[in-house]
Amino acid sequence: MKSVVSRGIITVVSILLYGWINFLLSPVSTILSGQVAGRQFENSDVAYVTSLVGMRFFGNLGIPFLVLLVALAAIWWKYLKMGWMHLLAGLAACVVILISVPVQGYYDKYDYTEAYFILPNESAFYIPDVGANKTSQAKFGSEEYLRDNKIAAKRFIIPHTKLENSGLLSNYYVPAGRLIIVDRTPYNREWVGSQERGTSTKNEAFPCQSKEGLNITVGVAIAASVFEDDAPKFLHRFGVNPPEGDRTKPEVIFTSVFHSKSLREVMDTVVRNKVQALACSEFTTRTFDESNAQSAILMTKIQTNVDTYMKSVGITLDYIGWADTFVFDPTVQKAINDRYAADKIAPVLSVLQVQADIKVKEGLGEGLSKQLPSTLLVPPDVMSGIMGMVGVKPMKAHEPVSASQVEATPTK
Repeated sequence: MKSVVSRGIITVVSILLYGWINFLLSPVSTILSGQVAGRQFENSDVAYVTSLVGMRFFGNLGIPFLVLLVALAAIWWKYLKMGWMHLLAGLAACVVILISVPVQGYYDKYDYTEAYFILPNESAFYIPDVGANKTSQAKFGSEEYLRDNKIAAKRFIIPHTKLENSGLLSNYYVPAGRLIIVDRTPYNREWVGSQERGTSTKNEAFPCQSKEGLNITVGVAIAASVFEDDAPKFLHRFGVNPPEGDRTKPEVIFTSVFHSKSLREVMDTVVRNKVQALACSEFTTRTFDESNAQSAILMTKIQTNVDTYMKSVGITLDYIGWADTFVFDPTVQKAINDRYAADKIAPVLSVLQVQADIKVKEGLGEGLSKQLPSTLLVPPDVMSGIMGMVGVKPMKAHEPVSASQVEATPTK
């Protein structure tokens, strides 16, 4: 009986020792499982298998458990040989209760496989939570696949590890690292004022001013992308969308997957404001007439400045250009129209006057050639002037003339 009691005490001590070993080795488990997970991004079947086996082994720290099983077998080997199966079953139940307590992932769920599928238009970064994660983080992108005319897409398993002292009777599983996704989907927009055009029903045109302070409103078309090599710079500059909820709560603290700010969101806010600032700065240094006449030069400078800025934050400018006519105040627009008409009509005004005079004569001659009322009497002096204008021989003076006596000749 004493032998059984002593073996029982040794068993309890062994189990407690196992718990302390796990506690001490927990940081190592977190680091190793986090580091080995990054091998899933490699284009290798062996690396994938090694990664999964390593995550399961290090995540649950299997070595101390194996040592514990060997120790328990050695302690109770005498009774195992004697067939004390009931005692063995009771011991096994105690071991299960003490070392296989229910665990929860992310403080909310039982530990289970957590997978994320990386799409071809996404770049993925896996960053271990602790340790030298500057060198141990891994990246998955499509550049290498693109060179070989292949599509880059892959499932990634997020490793879990126990977080010591995270529960009263048991510890919880938490992610050993975080997966960050950057969506590289290209973006295009028409920022104009019309509700019938553009990518929004709102007035998104850019109100600017000339050097004299005259209002000039312009519309812009733009397209942009995030290239794979620029994804880290884009992510560093604009960050990720924080998870919803209270950031002091475990279910938020241990979020496994983060998504970067979308290119759409960045372009509609930060970049749009920058484009407006760069565009308006070109107008304010030019007079109204210069701005109106140098629209092509203006856009060339705006394109250069916008491209330089976007490259500095990890975005590639695909194109930018005017998407609408310049809009001015109504009074200014009317003055421009009137001046344009005057400038274009003045050089040909004399020609227009000659053509108008000819048309008047042709019309008058055509009218005289038709039968006029017989009762129409025209004073001789007036008739003489009209006939001379249209090339008809005048009648004798003081001779009454009726309309039926007039025969018009073709005009010259």
